[in-house]
Amino acid sequence: MAKSQIFFWLLTAFIAGIAVASFLPPLLPLVWAVFISGGALAAFAGLRPAERVLISVIGFALMVSAFGMFWFMRSAGPPAGLPPDSAGKAVSLRGLVSDDPSRRAASQRFMLRLEGGTHILVTTRPYPEYRYGEALTLGGRIEEPENFSDDFDYRAYLAKDDIYFVMAFPNIERVAVGGGNPLYRFLFSLKREFSGKLSRYLAEPHAAFMAGLLLGERQSFSPEFSEQLKTTGTSHIVALSGYNITIVAEALMSTLMFLFLPFAWAFWVAIAGIVAFTLLTGAAASVVRAAVMGVLVLVAHRAGRVYRVRNAIAFAAAAMLLANPKLLRFDVGFQLSFFATLGLVYGTPLIERAYNRASMRLALFVRDLGLVRERRERPRRGRKPFLKGVFISTMAAQLAVLPLIVYHFGTLSLVAPIANLAILPVIPTTMFFGFLSGGLAFVSDALASAAAAAAWALLAYELGAIGFFARLPYAALAVPWLGLIALLGGYAFAGWRLWHDYRQPPSSA
Repeated sequence: MAKSQIFFWLLTAFIAGIAVASFLPPLLPLVWAVFISGGALAAFAGLRPAERVLISVIGFALMVSAFGMFWFMRSAGPPAGLPPDSAGKAVSLRGLVSDDPSRRAASQRFMLRLEGGTHILVTTRPYPEYRYGEALTLGGRIEEPENFSDDFDYRAYLAKDDIYFVMAFPNIERVAVGGGNPLYRFLFSLKREFSGKLSRYLAEPHAAFMAGLLLGERQSFSPEFSEQLKTTGTSHIVALSGYNITIVAEALMSTLMFLFLPFAWAFWVAIAGIVAFTLLTGAAASVVRAAVMGVLVLVAHRAGRVYRVRNAIAFAAAAMLLANPKLLRFDVGFQLSFFATLGLVYGTPLIERAYNRASMRLALFVRDLGLVRERRERPRRGRKPFLKGVFISTMAAQLAVLPLIVYHFGTLSLVAPIANLAILPVIPTTMFFGFLSGGLAFVSDALASAAAAAAWALLAYELGAIGFFARLPYAALAVPWLGLIALLGGYAFAGWRLWHDYRQPPSSA
């Protein structure tokens, strides 16, 4: 067994250990049992020279899996910073604003980090505005988060970010400004100024949609538009997750190559676009994780073979879970990012082969009907047809995350593939003119207005397309009963299909 394979299986064992501990109650005896079993196997390997490597790998994999289980268990409790009986009491707290506050029409929300590391989610009035790095003193009643529905564990969702308490409309006193990480202060300031420039040149709802595309801000979306995005399966284009970054990166690569840019140049331009996107949105941890997944997809295409990037994907996922093991169970964005990346890397070749077979059969069928005359064409080399590339990438990512979407949201969009095909090809160009408009606003009002006019036309098309597909009969179905079946059955079938396909010799593929 090659060293790269051993490394891959050890990383997979760590991820599997975290997955097991995420869904089971904390059982320290189970951790010790798995660890001791692995150690015994590793020691026993010396007695079986013929299978020594295989038995050793299995033994060490069990030990690493036990470590993954322990690693999740140690992070499950709240960090120090507040007494455990603080809920329901009036307290006075001092901490630092640790994120870029999200603002709505009637409120603003931010995280306050206490000295012990505990985060408190604070909801307050829209004014005065608070910013990252400000030291605040809060006085009010502190509460534990509540689950408002049976199908969404809101408490666990907040706990993944070490948020175990919330405060609503406390008395706030600003103590100091200019704290926190200077780089984050600069990035959040740049984000606010850029967003303000955009709103000068685009009217609503175009401005809100552009802010969603570039910055992931959805606070200004109307309930009707949010429902349209959900119905058409296009919510990912305004979500800062690896799902939308990988999709946009794929579309950007296809666009650049369609414009006859060499692959090597298109690759680096797409990488630069992901980096700029990450910095502009404030480089929050969730965005950085998403960007890593997006870069891995591009690297996979450059490598040309999936096995060359398999270890990189496993290492990236393991590193993210080492930093925060609660992501695997409670962060839907991480799940979508991971499976969309797997879909684009492993599923794209399968979808492309199926597409080619279907196209060939259709061409033979049309020719046999005598509807077209047979003609000789020189074989095309180099670039894949633009729409074909976007369609295949979209289908690969959509199918990869479909079981997750059905499981978490209980809806199945029937128009998602065609809606994404209609919209995604123009998203990179829309984002380009949005970036250009916001950047030129610092230099020339006339140039920024010209770029904004082009962006407005593209946004109008996209908004119209989303509305059109959302109004179609049976555009989406509510299937809450299908969630667990889709999750287990869908990924079991996908795993079997990938295993079967990649184990076949080239001649039978």
